[in-house]
Amino acid sequence: MFSIIIPNYNGAQFLPNCLKSVKTAIENCPDCQFEIILVDNASTDNSVLLFKKLTDLLKIKNCKLKINSSNFGFAKAVNQGIMAAKNDWVVLLNNDLTMAPDWFSLISKAITKNKSNKYSCFCGTVLNKSGDKFESQGLDFNIKGKCNNISNNLNFNPKLLLSTNSEIWGSSAALVVYSKDVIKKIGLFDEDFFAYEEDVDLALRLNRLGYKTLYIPIALSFHLGGGTSRNMGNFRSRMDTKNWFFIIIKSYSSKEILSNLFPLIEERLRNLSGLIKNTPIFLIPQSIISTYGNVIKKIPSMLKKRKRIQILLKSKL
Repeated sequence: MFSIIIPNYNGAQFLPNCLKSVKTAIENCPDCQFEIILVDNASTDNSVLLFKKLTDLLKIKNCKLKINSSNFGFAKAVNQGIMAAKNDWVVLLNNDLTMAPDWFSLISKAITKNKSNKYSCFCGTVLNKSGDKFESQGLDFNIKGKCNNISNNLNFNPKLLLSTNSEIWGSSAALVVYSKDVIKKIGLFDEDFFAYEEDVDLALRLNRLGYKTLYIPIALSFHLGGGTSRNMGNFRSRMDTKNWFFIIIKSYSSKEILSNLFPLIEERLRNLSGLIKNTPIFLIPQSIISTYGNVIKKIPSMLKKRKRIQILLKSKL
């Protein structure tokens, strides 16, 4: 039923806790079939060896390992995992995240009840590592050019969890379940994003094509956050800046761009401000030229992808 895909880059320090939590969650869902696929982006630590040792030590069955020759980024690593998956539902799992023991049990029950196939995406509540703050209760998209994790950084209180499952706009890719067939149908993750906002881009395509996301509030997980990228300087700022341009070029209609032009410009200026703030002063010119140069370079590719999305939208009608 579930193919668990773990993209990894120098995440050896996180793998023990991650895999231990996965094993427990699998054991608490005995009626489901599982496989684990670790896609390693040319780690220079002992991630690969450790993964082999841990899966043997923990006696986790059906484990696969895909080793890349260089760091291809989150989106491509995940796509490789999806293409290698044998089961109908793919689970994206950050290496610096642990899941509650009943996570798979709760998700599988929700999928079983989804007899009409209304939902192609399922997610739960993501908390910080200590469990005292919310990280995400799903994604809240704003057509003005921003998307936030619902309840991000709010103090956790069980009373703030919804009592029943509910439909939401989309899910963070930190821990999420997708229908493999649907994700392949809409074109997988966009590998030009490399990292960050790729889940927003995918969720936007899912929504535009009529595919829904179900939020299961009591399915809890715990995320260290930024485990792979925290020592990468202005990396996230550069990715956020360029990837939002990609989202707008690919998926916004001309009417949406014109009617939201000034808010869109305002948000892109905030991206620029964040890039400048997070870049050493002597590297600011280089970072700006490189980031926006990449956007310009990729415009023809994004326009081709825009056409493919439009074709999918017309076929849906």
